[in-house]
Amino acid sequence: MPISKIYCSCHLLLLFLTFVKATPKCEIMNQQTQYHVTCTPNDNSDYKLQRGLVSDNNDTIKLTLRACRISEVELEAFENLFALEYLDISQNKISELKLGVLDGMVEVNHLNLSQNLLTGFPLGLFDQKPNLNTLDLSGNKIENLELGIFDPLMKLKWLDLSGNSLKGKDINPYIFDQTTKINYISFARNNMNRAPENLLNALEDLRTLNLDRCLITEIPAFAIGRNLRTLRELIISTNQITKLDDATAFINLDNLNTLNLAYNVIESIDSNTFKPCKKLRVIVLRGNKLTDIPDTLFKDMKSIGNIDLSHNEITSIPVNAFRGTSLKNLNLASNRITYLADNFCLELKNSGAILTKFYFNQNPWQCACLRNILDEVKKYKISYNGIMYDGKHPICVTTSEHFCKRHDTFNSVYKELYDRLVLGLQIDT
Repeated sequence: MPISKIYCSCHLLLLFLTFVKATPKCEIMNQQTQYHVTCTPNDNSDYKLQRGLVSDNNDTIKLTLRACRISEVELEAFENLFALEYLDISQNKISELKLGVLDGMVEVNHLNLSQNLLTGFPLGLFDQKPNLNTLDLSGNKIENLELGIFDPLMKLKWLDLSGNSLKGKDINPYIFDQTTKINYISFARNNMNRAPENLLNALEDLRTLNLDRCLITEIPAFAIGRNLRTLRELIISTNQITKLDDATAFINLDNLNTLNLAYNVIESIDSNTFKPCKKLRVIVLRGNKLTDIPDTLFKDMKSIGNIDLSHNEITSIPVNAFRGTSLKNLNLASNRITYLADNFCLELKNSGAILTKFYFNQNPWQCACLRNILDEVKKYKISYNGIMYDGKHPICVTTSEHFCKRHDTFNSVYKELYDRLVLGLQIDT
C-alpha cells in the first residue's frame, strides 16, 4: 500500500474519531507490508461495530478488538479482509453473530470470541473458515451447539468451550464427527454430567481434555474411550467423584502423562487404578477425602515423577507405595500424618526414586518423627517447606516419651494433642 494512501486512510479515521466519541481508537502496526490493527475503547460507551472502522483492507493480517465495549456487530463490519489470519473480538458485550458476518475471511486461523454474551450460533456461521486452527468460545452463555456447526472446521486443533451453559446430556454425540484433528478441548465449568459416551469417538489425536468443574460424579466414559490412546493430559479436577474403584477405568490411556483429580471427594482408590497408565509422570490427588492409600498404589510405575497427595485426611503413608518409581516431587502437606517409616527417604532412594522436593508441613507430627525426616532431607539435600520450622512456631507435639512411635495405635493421641495445642481446637471429651 502506498504511503500516501496509508496517510489518507489514517487521516479519515482521525476525522471519524473526532465526531463519534464512542468509536474505538485503532493503531496500525506495519510489519513488512503486513498490518496488525489493534483497537481500544475511546470512552465508557457501548459501540456498534460497523463497516469502515476495520474493514476493507486486504493488507491486515491481525486484528484485535479486545475489550472495546462492542455490543453489536453489523453484517459487513469485517468486509474485504481477505488476508486476515488472526481475529480477536473477546471481552466485549456481543450477544449475537449474524449468519454471514464472518464470511470472506477464509485465511483466518485464529478466532477468539471469548468473554462475550453469546448464547449460540446460527448454523453455517463458520462455513467459510476452512483454515481455522484455534477457536476460543470460553466465557460466554452458550446453551446449545447446533449439529453441523463445527463441520467445516476440518483443520481445527484447539477448541475452548469452558465457562458456558452447556449440558452434557443435551450435546449431540456427533457434534465433532468432522473435526477429527482436535488435539485440545476444554469443557471446564459446564455441566458435563451424563454426556454421551461416544461424544469424542471421532477424535484421532486428542492430547488434552479439560473437565474441571463439570459436576461429574464418576470418571466419564467419553473421557477414556479406545480412541483416546493419544491423550497426554486429563484434567477432572474440582468435581464430585467419590471413589476410583474400577481397575480398568484408564486402561485405554497408554500415553497419558498428567492426571489431575484434585479437589474431588475421593475416599478410596483401587490399588490397580493407575497401573495401565505406563507413561504417567504427574498425578494430582490434592484436596480429596483420602484417609489412606493402597500399599502398592504407585509401585513399579517407573515414569511417575510427581505425586501430590496434599490436603487430604491421610494418616498412614506406606513407603512401599512409591517403590520402583522415578519419584522426584512428593507432596504430603496438610494431612493427618504423625510419622513415616524409618529412613523413608533412603528407602525411596534405594528403590530408584530420587527425591528433589518433599513437602510434609502442616501434619500432626510427633516431634521425634519430624526430627528424623528433617535430618534425612538435609542429609540428601532435598528441598522442603521449612518456613515454619524456625523454632518460633509450634509444628509438632510430644509426650514424655521422646522417641518416634511408628504404629497407628498412637496416631489418635498425637492428632488430638496437635489439634488442641497447635491448632487451638476445642476437643470434645
